[in-house]
Amino acid sequence: MPSETLPSIGEMMAASVPMVRTLKPEFTETAVERAVVRMPDQPDFHNHVGGPHAGA
Repeated sequence: MPSETLPSIGEMMAASVPMVRTLKPEFTETAVERAVVRMPDQPDFHNHVGGPHAGA
């Protein structure tokens, strides 16, 4: 019987949360009690003072 590969947390988030597909976060570490996520700096999502928008 072939083994089934489960989707990563990033894949599951992208499939269920549309904004995740837009922001393109990178899940660099995932564990039971810890997650480390990096998000690329995208000028389209900067606020009026040039920083990342709070919604992003």
